[in-house]
Formats: sequence, structure tokens, C-alpha cells
Amino acid sequence: MRKTVSLLLTIIVFSGLIQSAYADTEVKAYCMISADSCEMLSGQSTDEQYGAAGLCKLPAILTLCRSMDRGLIERDAVVSVSKCASGVGGPTAFLKQGEQITAEELFRAAVMISAGDAIYALMEHAFGSEDVFLQNIQLTLKEIGVDHEMRKALGNSEQFTCRDLALLGDAALKSETFRAYCTEKYAILHHADGRDTELANANKLLNALSGCIGLITGSSNEDGYCGVFACRRKDTTFILALVGAKNSKSRFELATRLYEEAFSEFSVTPLCDVDEALIEEYPVEGGDVDRIDLYTKESISVLRKKSDGDPASEFCLPDVLHAPLDPESAVGTVLFTDANGNVLYELALYPKERVEATGFRESMKRVIKSYCNG
Repeated sequence: MRKTVSLLLTIIVFSGLIQSAYADTEVKAYCMISADSCEMLSGQSTDEQYGAAGLCKLPAILTLCRSMDRGLIERDAVVSVSKCASGVGGPTAFLKQGEQITAEELFRAAVMISAGDAIYALMEHAFGSEDVFLQNIQLTLKEIGVDHEMRKALGNSEQFTCRDLALLGDAALKSETFRAYCTEKYAILHHADGRDTELANANKLLNALSGCIGLITGSSNEDGYCGVFACRRKDTTFILALVGAKNSKSRFELATRLYEEAFSEFSVTPLCDVDEALIEEYPVEGGDVDRIDLYTKESISVLRKKSDGDPASEFCLPDVLHAPLDPESAVGTVLFTDANGNVLYELALYPKERVEATGFRESMKRVIKSYCNG
């Protein structure tokens, strides 16, 4: 997971770098964050509690998806649909009592259309009871930093903040199982009795917005039209949660405008990666190698305004490293600075591998060999 410099969060929140002309009149609340770091780019009433219609099922769906990610639910497991599961209302996969169906088909229906009967059948299969499932949902919320006490595992009566919904969206994007189905636009669920159920993803941004990769929509008369969306362009991914749009068209148009504003002004720039050498073949004296690559122990990205230019790096190292060298002992530092010279991050540099010191005889052999080969 990459980290994004927290200094820029303060700049973004208090300077109002993205101010949509549409948000105040077309939505109750919204929150846009950068994926992974979860730093906010823009928002309106981000910490106010609102009804979220079908988005209230996201904690349950996410908990199930994470269970499959961890191998607790097998993709090809056969699930028997109970009377309670078949009777769940709202968006439905039209499951019948006693029906035998694979977990994969149920996940597709749960993620694509938030089918309550599919969610309930998976819940009974994996956790046995709603009480146990609810306890696991609470663990999911705690793990991702959402302070919310769920009253029911399913249902549309919960209230969330848009910031919490955005965090749930970021966690969903990290789930391999959720990602596998949230981008599907259309599918057919085949029942054992020969019936077919069409599954049509309600997220119109999958077709209309470049880079859209999900995530979930919902609506009700009380809560309006809501959505949690993810959009990726190049190396930059933003999560948007919004609630209370007046209609479906308004919801998608506002989401599109906010994304276009965000991608036009901001990008996430990778600074370093644990698997990428920041310096290659730095000179070493007195060791069993003459040169070695240097790395950091963290992956770092910065959320930056494009007009500010790229961050710069400055290395603080001796002219030559002296063996022995230990991969757990820092040999220098790297400073990352913004366009104004402000330090964004200071990280230690380490050799990738251990370098052993060599004696005089071995050193002379290496000098002679180098001379003869030269």
C-alpha cells in the first residue's frame, strides 16, 4: 500500500482547491478521496450523517467479499437457499427456497445489483446467523477506520457520513472478489430449474466515464440517489461517495463533473517503491562487491496539484560506502521536496543485500583481476 504525504491534506482541505459549482444544489453531501491514502480532495457536508439507501448494504457485501479473499468461502461452493433468504425484498436475484446455487453466482448478484437474497444466502452459508454476521461486519468497519455501529446486517435504514462511505469504497476496491464483479455491466444468473435472471449493473458511469471501475449505487424516495464510485486514470485513483442527488441523471452528471475537475487538477505521483532502486551501483570499498543498489523500506506517493510541478529528490550519502554493509542499517537518506523547496518526506536508504568485508589478499586479487580484464 502506498502512503500519501499528509502535509498536502491540510493544504487541500483548507484552501478549497476543488470547488464544484454544482454540488451545493444537486446533492446533500459528497466526499472525494485519493485511493489508498484516503486523503480528501473535496467535499460537502462530509461528516454529516445521511440515509444512504442501498449503499447501506456495502458493509455486508464487503465483509462477504473479504471472506472469499481470505479463503473462508470457496468460489465453487454450492449454497442452499433458505426460506429466509428467498424472502428478502429489495433488489433481488429471484432465488427460490431450496435452490442450489454456487457462491460465485451469488457474489455476482450481490456486487452487481446488491441483491438482498444473494447477500442473505451467502451470510447464512459463511456465518450461520445474522448475529454472527453482524459481529463480523463490525470488525470490518473497525479495520478500515469507520466508526459506525450497525443495527442490522441488511436494510436501508442505516445512516452514514460520506467520508465513511468513501472509506468503504476504498476498502472494496482493495478486495479482489469485489473488483471481479463490480465492473461487470450485464450478466445472466442461471438457476438450476432452468430459469434465468438478468443482472444489469445500475452504474451508468461504467460506460460514460473514462476509467470508471465501479463501485455501487442505490436509491430510495427518502434518501435520494446515492453512489460510491472509483475511477482510475494512469497511476491515479479517486474514490467518490455522494448521497441525496435528486435523480439518477443528476447523480451521474455530478459524479462526472467532480471527477473531471479532480483529474484535471490533481494527480498521485509515485516517489519510491520498496522494490525499486532509488540509486543503482553506488560505489563500495572493502567489500565482496564493488557497487550496490540502494532502496527505501517504504512505498511513497504524493497527491499533488499538477500546476505545482513534480517533486524533487536530494540524496545525502558519503562519497563511497565502506563494507561491511547490513540491509537493516541505513547508509544515507533521501529528501523529497515540493516545487517551493518544502520537505515532503525524508527516508532512510538501505543496501538491498548484505555486503561482507574482504581481507587484503582478497582485495589484491580483485584489483589484479580488474586490471587484467581491463
